[in-house]
Amino acid sequence: MDVGISGLGEILEKGLEVMDSPDVDVKKALLAELKVRNYVPRSVEREYMTALWSEYKKARTLRREQLEESYQGIPREEIPWFPVVDPELCSGCSSCVEFCIQGVFTFDGKSHVAKPYNCIVGNTSCRSFCPEKAIAFPPLAQLKSRLKSLRKKHGLA
Repeated sequence: MDVGISGLGEILEKGLEVMDSPDVDVKKALLAELKVRNYVPRSVEREYMTALWSEYKKARTLRREQLEESYQGIPREEIPWFPVVDPELCSGCSSCVEFCIQGVFTFDGKSHVAKPYNCIVGNTSCRSFCPEKAIAFPPLAQLKSRLKSLRKKHGLA
């Protein structure tokens, strides 16, 4: 039986208020707000939280897209930092899609980079979750050099 969640938008907003906190704290905030607005039997609390967490991650990705349009004052689209998926190596396991909370990847039988500028500058965590080693990033030295020149360009040096 499908069960709705009353006040979903408000519940998600509570989670987004603390989105920079550890996931465990965000989940506590979501659960507390969920219980304020809905009767949640303890026997199905986990199922509610699974559904709520899924919706929260989508909302968090959208919020971060709105907030993170620059990096240290540099327009994000000027920074060539994002993963590249080698289609020959990708086995279609979708580990990267499930791991990446930034919404960088999409999946249609194989993983693809759909929103490259959502990638956190300097972060390569998704690469370690790929069992086929199909994800590559530019060398960090290249990133540092590019950031240095962009800081000068934007008067941030």
